[in-house]
Amino acid sequence: MRRHNLSLVLRLLASQGPRSRAGLAAVSGLTRATVSSLVADLIERGLVKEVGQESDQRVGRPATMLQLDGSQVVTLGMEIDVGFVAVLANDLAGNCVYQRRRPLGGASLAFDDLFPTLVRELRRAIARVQADGRRVVGLTVAVPGIADVERGVVTRAPNLGWRMAPLGARLQTALGQQLSITVDNEANLGALAEYRVGPRAGTNHLVYLMSIHGVGAGIIIDGEVFRGASGAAGEVGHTTVQSKGLPCACGSVGCWETTVSLRALLYDAVPDLAAGILRDRRLSPEAKLAPVLARAKANNPIAIKGLRKFGRWLGVGLANIIDTFNPQVIVLAGFLPMVAPWIMDEAMKAVRANSLEESADLCAVELSTLGFSAAALGGAIHASERLFASPTLVPVPFSAAN
Repeated sequence: MRRHNLSLVLRLLASQGPRSRAGLAAVSGLTRATVSSLVADLIERGLVKEVGQESDQRVGRPATMLQLDGSQVVTLGMEIDVGFVAVLANDLAGNCVYQRRRPLGGASLAFDDLFPTLVRELRRAIARVQADGRRVVGLTVAVPGIADVERGVVTRAPNLGWRMAPLGARLQTALGQQLSITVDNEANLGALAEYRVGPRAGTNHLVYLMSIHGVGAGIIIDGEVFRGASGAAGEVGHTTVQSKGLPCACGSVGCWETTVSLRALLYDAVPDLAAGILRDRRLSPEAKLAPVLARAKANNPIAIKGLRKFGRWLGVGLANIIDTFNPQVIVLAGFLPMVAPWIMDEAMKAVRANSLEESADLCAVELSTLGFSAAALGGAIHASERLFASPTLVPVPFSAAN
């Protein structure tokens, strides 16, 4: 009950701005004595601070005002992808205080081989945050695959070659027990970022579709991330669109991912360069895409044809998403916004040809503005929301934690 009440007071200050103890008691229904005790606890944890006296109180002793103090408490989001690792740190007010993306180059993606790099990047971020007098109290890691959120296990990440990887527990051991750590799918966290801070923030039925090396969707239903029974919801890249298509990293054939991934686009748009680009793991997604964009801007017929083909297959999959989830908006992310000028006409034609008119008319298809760090941002947001739900995850006393 106390944890619930701590969360209630913290959320009220976050959503409604500065209030006095009496004001918090009035709006929460709690007694003044209870509110005073909760406020003292939150101040000790570095989550709330006193900010002076109420200016318009006319009778009696002036009340001391309180407000959310998120400046010294930081949460981290980390995104792991085939070609890079990104780390982003936000304070509890949502201000970015650290951001870095590291290319993985030719490094092995095997779990045991990649793990030390993940730890180094996180320790670097933590050290930078602590050097500014702040402390890190939460971390959510975004992975390109199925995650068991409760256990912190990456059940399967085909493009990394991971199965049943105990990422959460290994990071907990490496980084220390005071840090609250969660693992989730990268598209889920990208969807959360769009839902919280994107241009369509607050849209209750939203699908976030990202395509980089793989293809996945994060699904918001009634304002909540939908993960399914085992955390595998949103693996739309592995839905079948061709009965005799190309082999997929998941072991099946004809998956949607084989038609709308970066690999598929490279082979269709720049077939003479594709193999070399894909072999060079030092290249960022933007660098890999650069030859496609250059040729498209020059109206190279092969590149234009490949992009149009890509757009048609994109539209087929979008139609399936529209008919399955009936969203208000689908946000296209990853490298999709970069190629949008050459693919969207074909994509929308395929949407209209393959989906129910009633659902398609309701659904807007838009481009993400959050860039390749959306999942890392979503991770930081997810970690902060866990703290708002359970402020006791922040250890006390604050001064002893620095």
